[in-house]
Amino acid sequence: MLKPFKILGYLFLALMTFSLVSCLNTEINTSPQSEVNNPSVFKVAILLSGSKADGNWNQGCYEGLLKIEQKYNAKVAYSEYVTAAQGEEFLRQYAEENYDFIIAAGGGYLDAIEKVSLEFPRSKFAVIATYPGNNKNLGALSFRAGEVGYLSGVIAAMTTQTNKVAYIAGADYQIPVEAAKLYQRGAKEINPNIEVFIEYLQTWTDGEKAINVTQDLVKKGVDIFTINADEAGVAAIEVLKQNPEVYMIGWIKDLYELAPERMITSVLHDFPALLLNASALVQEGRWQGTLYKFGLKEGIYEFAPFRGLLTEQQQQQFSQIREQVINGEIDITP
Repeated sequence: MLKPFKILGYLFLALMTFSLVSCLNTEINTSPQSEVNNPSVFKVAILLSGSKADGNWNQGCYEGLLKIEQKYNAKVAYSEYVTAAQGEEFLRQYAEENYDFIIAAGGGYLDAIEKVSLEFPRSKFAVIATYPGNNKNLGALSFRAGEVGYLSGVIAAMTTQTNKVAYIAGADYQIPVEAAKLYQRGAKEINPNIEVFIEYLQTWTDGEKAINVTQDLVKKGVDIFTINADEAGVAAIEVLKQNPEVYMIGWIKDLYELAPERMITSVLHDFPALLLNASALVQEGRWQGTLYKFGLKEGIYEFAPFRGLLTEQQQQQFSQIREQVINGEIDITP
């Protein structure tokens, strides 16, 4: 029989082990040269809400950070799985370490970055969201999400057999909300009688929730899904592709390999180009703390190949509408 003090010792050891493991997911990770204290070197850090290898939003942002490191020989750092509640802590730590450019990859960090940017006026801050900035050191990097939202709705309406389509996003942040509004408008422009379902999961990582939501929509007759939900979305795709009547439109990266012959296209986001454009503004002293928006015209957005899943006539119609969107002939204001 174990004596009481031994039991307490084991409990203490178990608690310390659990605490250590719990801390591993959210920490500051730096490039090797980041350990060198050289004030002349450009220092850039980014906060990610999920894994840098999620095959989606966070991975795109991380790849952008690596491009900054490569182009400017910069010192870079990143933190994964940072919740909105933890954002202030990590932003402040980077600012205290004199990072020149600190990026928060998502609208969930808005409250935190507004507060911390005021405390550290010498650092430049950016949030990837639709936000006006403070006209000083805090600006926003955003996509003209309405462009690709509209065009995704057009594709969904062209290809549905049930006249029921859906747009699934991880959260109701400004960028996915803008895309969703225009998705509905684009779909109804093609087919006024189409039924459009919009769902916000309020999670980017809970695959089970994404599966449940999408399966419920399948039961309602939805046959075209546009999925912008990072890791949660990937889980949903794996299940949806088992239904032979369902087709999908991916988001962020080309997701065709996840569902061959079933992924009509994907909305490609060039995060490296987005972050390089922003870094250039900071490096050249032109960062004005405002909203910087990019889209199809700047090459930040593109669509993956259709791979025969649209007819030639549908592709021609899509190309024509795409040019009208780029030229401003179609209003994509949310």
